Amino acid sequence: MQNDDNSNDNIIPHELWTVRLDFSRTLSGELPEKLSSALEDVAVSVFLHNLESTDGDNWALSLTTLGKPDIKEIFRRIALVAAAENLPSLLAEKDIVAERLPEKDWLRHVHDNFPPIKTDRFFIYGSHYTGEKPAGLIPLQIDAATAFGSGEHETTRGCLQALEYLQKEHVFENGLDMGCGSGILAIAQVKLWPAINVTAIDIDPESVIVTDRHATMNDVSHKIEAEAGDGYQVPLVGKNAPYDIVTANILANPLIDMAPALVKYLQPGGYAVLSGLLARQKDEVVAAHEKLGLRLVRSEEIGEWRALVMQK
Repeated sequence: MQNDDNSNDNIIPHELWTVRLDFSRTLSGELPEKLSSALEDVAVSVFLHNLESTDGDNWALSLTTLGKPDIKEIFRRIALVAAAENLPSLLAEKDIVAERLPEKDWLRHVHDNFPPIKTDRFFIYGSHYTGEKPAGLIPLQIDAATAFGSGEHETTRGCLQALEYLQKEHVFENGLDMGCGSGILAIAQVKLWPAINVTAIDIDPESVIVTDRHATMNDVSHKIEAEAGDGYQVPLVGKNAPYDIVTANILANPLIDMAPALVKYLQPGGYAVLSGLLARQKDEVVAAHEKLGLRLVRSEEIGEWRALVMQK
């Protein structure tokens, strides 16, 4: 576990690149999410940004990579999405612009893009943060080198708010974090319910490594068992089932596809926190789970994003 008195000497610099995608058309409908899903394992972060000031449907997409990005692979994946959607070319290879962030600016980038975040119960901070931790809030530390998926996105904050809501009246003993990413939601489960054991699953082996590291940093590694694999098909999921609380911050379509497996492994009376969906996708995601016997208990709303609390 890292010392709470972190200094800049603790931070390991990374070769950080930003990738701008200059699309030739407006990204709207399901296209932004499909592109994001196709690119998520060639980057450490995929940023979807709404270009409209309100709840519009005009999106920009950019990537952050550790190490020089594979431009040809990024272009290939975008072309496959376009072909599957019967769309003309969305961009040319020259429209994928990569720039290495100078090492001297890396810490500034982290400080600027990952300031401490406060929720009702949590104080989430990076390993670069050296200030005071507010009394009365649960500290949750995320390594600045992998600060993406660390609470700054609306979907993650919505999930944290949903867990805080459930903690007021419920005690859980066996949790699952499906698509764990940085591990923040698995760690949050343990912080809110110290007696819980959590299974954390992600299709990306690097995410499991990061989750394990963050669990150690937050002194909860003995409570979290992480494994890489294809969602609910990972044998560990069935071995540790049934679960009384499940978090899944993914995307709308995978949530719908995974609904039967979620219901299979969620114990009667158990709760699921689902996010990664936009307001216009809420009804479809809810309907997919309601027809399998779940009911909507609460919807956390942050901008155009939603986090759903459903009970079996």
